[in-house]
Amino acid sequence: MTKKRLSLFFLALVCGIMPGLPENLPERGVPLLQNFAPLHYHNKGKVWHIGSAPNGIIYFAADGGLLEYDGKTWNSFRGSNGITRSVLVVNDSLIFTGSDLDFGLWKRNRHMGFDYTSLYPFQKEGQNISEEFWQIHHIREVVFFVSSRSIYIYKNEKLIKIATPDLFTGSYQVGDAIYLTDENNNLYLLEDFSLKKVSELKGLGNTEIIGISLTNSGLMIVTRDLGLYLLSGEKPIAWITELSLLLKTAKVFSFEKVGNNHFAFGTVLKGLYVANGNGQIIHHVNRQKGLPGNTVLSLHYTRAGRLWMGMDYGVSSLDMKNNFTTFYDYRGDFGTGYSALLKEGIFYLGTNQGLYRSYWHDLKNNREIFRFDLVPETEGQVWTLKNINNTILMGHDKGLFVVAGNKVEKIGSEEGVWTITTWKDFLLTGNYNGISIFRKSSGQWVFLKKMDLILGSCNQLVIENENILWVNIPNFGIIRAVINENLYPEERLIFTADTFAGNHIFLMQNKAGIHILTDTNQYIFDQGKKQFIHLANQIIFPRVNGQLAGVYLPVPLNSEYEFYPIYNGFALNYLAGNSESVTENFPLTLRKIMAFNNHEKILLYPGAKIPRHLNNIHIEWIIPNQNNVKYQFKLNTWDDWSPLSDENTFEILGLSMGNYQLSARAITNNSIVDQQQISFRIAAPWYLTLVAMLLYAIILGLGLAGIYRWQTISLKKQKKQMLIKQKNSLRQQTEKHRQEIMLLEQKRLQTEYDQLKKQLKSKTIELANKARDNEEKNRLLLTLKEKCETAQENPALFDTKWAEMQRILDSYLKNEDKTFEIQMDELHQEFFTKLREQCPDLSHNDLRMCAYLKIGLNSKEIAELLNIQPSSFYISRSRLRKKLNLKTEEDLFSYLNRV
Repeated sequence: MTKKRLSLFFLALVCGIMPGLPENLPERGVPLLQNFAPLHYHNKGKVWHIGSAPNGIIYFAADGGLLEYDGKTWNSFRGSNGITRSVLVVNDSLIFTGSDLDFGLWKRNRHMGFDYTSLYPFQKEGQNISEEFWQIHHIREVVFFVSSRSIYIYKNEKLIKIATPDLFTGSYQVGDAIYLTDENNNLYLLEDFSLKKVSELKGLGNTEIIGISLTNSGLMIVTRDLGLYLLSGEKPIAWITELSLLLKTAKVFSFEKVGNNHFAFGTVLKGLYVANGNGQIIHHVNRQKGLPGNTVLSLHYTRAGRLWMGMDYGVSSLDMKNNFTTFYDYRGDFGTGYSALLKEGIFYLGTNQGLYRSYWHDLKNNREIFRFDLVPETEGQVWTLKNINNTILMGHDKGLFVVAGNKVEKIGSEEGVWTITTWKDFLLTGNYNGISIFRKSSGQWVFLKKMDLILGSCNQLVIENENILWVNIPNFGIIRAVINENLYPEERLIFTADTFAGNHIFLMQNKAGIHILTDTNQYIFDQGKKQFIHLANQIIFPRVNGQLAGVYLPVPLNSEYEFYPIYNGFALNYLAGNSESVTENFPLTLRKIMAFNNHEKILLYPGAKIPRHLNNIHIEWIIPNQNNVKYQFKLNTWDDWSPLSDENTFEILGLSMGNYQLSARAITNNSIVDQQQISFRIAAPWYLTLVAMLLYAIILGLGLAGIYRWQTISLKKQKKQMLIKQKNSLRQQTEKHRQEIMLLEQKRLQTEYDQLKKQLKSKTIELANKARDNEEKNRLLLTLKEKCETAQENPALFDTKWAEMQRILDSYLKNEDKTFEIQMDELHQEFFTKLREQCPDLSHNDLRMCAYLKIGLNSKEIAELLNIQPSSFYISRSRLRKKLNLKTEEDLFSYLNRV
């Protein structure tokens, strides 16, 4: 290679547009890793090449076609019949792909899908040689499709073919230059649509060249089996570094430049290596650190700072710009981290399995695995680690321990230590049951006593103003205690758990005072009111996926790193990093518009006219592949925006016909990132269109004319029918009047008959009474006559007979006249019968009393007739009401008159 060409080559590399990385990457732990199994992307097989659009959407060339991922949804598209080998993304609306015996372009249609057009000119010809297009390059307005035998140049919708002198083994774009290698390891430059040989890469044998790039040490050639080489002049020289030696055994399969001064190597056997320009390994990520396997088939670094990997099984991505790194326990070495401490270059990790140690420099991610050693006799749950006066104290479920190097010593007998704090010369520990107090004696902490009046599991202790102790007791609440010199809580304020809305109550102290944090709310203690006041703005702390619930504050390790507990491992936050937010650089992208009802759905496009029966709208907008983004939507008929939501989809139901404009915006860190609008129209139903209206007018006119004609004919018929109806009506009225007169006459005669019948019955009763009276009188006279005759015949018996006659007369005079009773009984026989039917238990006196009440006699009159006292009558009346089953509010007189 000439010096001029080499200089141009370096200039192209340096001036190439490449998303950068911070120079001070966090080197400890694995960058945030996300894995996708083939099931996530519709089982489309292996991913051979990856590209990204300027708006952040990622595209994949896979066995089953073209894949698209926007951070929420995977879409798949099928173009050619063969395996898709390569992808070139110009933007999210124009994509080129290469596959087996085919290459072509994809254009986004108005429904946000893709339409494929093959550009391969020999697809229908039966060729004996099959071409596979593994690389596509794009320089300005020209696209290059490279196979092992040919280069196809696509420009201005025209195709030019360049034949190769030998079989190509690879092509590499460096800035605006394209370099190719053949099976003899000759290096070519594609210049002015022709191939020019620039170097013979002697000494590389038959190894495959995976990539070419520029480093601080010169032009770097990445081989599959021989490691790394630097090109000086026309002769490659082996680059002797630890990285190069490792890549020899790992077998490099893919290569990608990461930022301006970092490189990624995907291997067959050892997973992923990320190194800087000096060949120093920054990250080594493999199956033991979270990858689904150790074979990396393809690599792509995006503007958002994510390194995407096509794996032998699935797809993975590393967030290289994020300051968080993780240590997941995939091997079962240490468990879930709860607390950590860094002292004198030793990293102490308290987990659910015990206390572990590791050298701080061993936590760099350039190693194949992270090694942690269990401190003897610490098996179990470690809750906290504290460095107090240069002494490490460990809160364990077995008690309080002093840690010295690789040994521990238990102090005190109280088990279950949640938290540790100091107060003056005392050491306080929150235990499973209460608070233990320790004091130093002869340089060692010695258990003194348990604190009075505070019981329960105390997982947080906070000292305020030297004599105020705050205690957090889960599922109970918060205690504020004023303690004296003897550590006795003289005053206590108790705030039960239901005082605070939300879960995982957490105590925090800062310059503003004592705060209570929950997963949804924040409170601050008011010293004057002695109560907690709800704060509208919640304090937001950095969080990482999988972080333990209820833990809000990180644990500082040194000036560069903070410790975060996460499930099945732990995380570190790199404070010295310069991670920039890239969300604002990506636009809010419309992904889908769909109209639907219960039975049908159709895809739409902006400005579409939507049928009236599909007046439910589903819309998807997204800032692709970005985290911590919230979305809002607003229809032009609404007054306010919808509530902030993590969901990027939105549905509007039951829209009426008319024109609409829908706005969407993305918000992160309380600032609007981007806002977009689309318009659509809900069409009027067919029966409200102009044609339908004209048809309605014609039908209405014809209808009115027909109605007028029909009414004219009907009027004549109605007049005739009216005359007939009037005649029939008069006849019916006459007959009805006659029948009414007859009915009235019958009623009058029946009334007179009933009256005569009653009079006859009354007279008959009177006659019978008179006859009975006459008979009794005649009998009395006859008796008196017989007595007189006997006395005349026998004067000696005169006195006796005279006395008998007097008794007979007295008896007759004293005999009660029952005429009235007899008449009453005779007149009310029907009444008595009805009463007996309703109440068979009524006696004769009860029936007679009912008859007296019915004719309107008052209580005194009835009592005289019955020869009883009025008070007795009231009792009899009450019994009568009970026999008749009358309620208290029912009137007896009304009831009897209804019978």
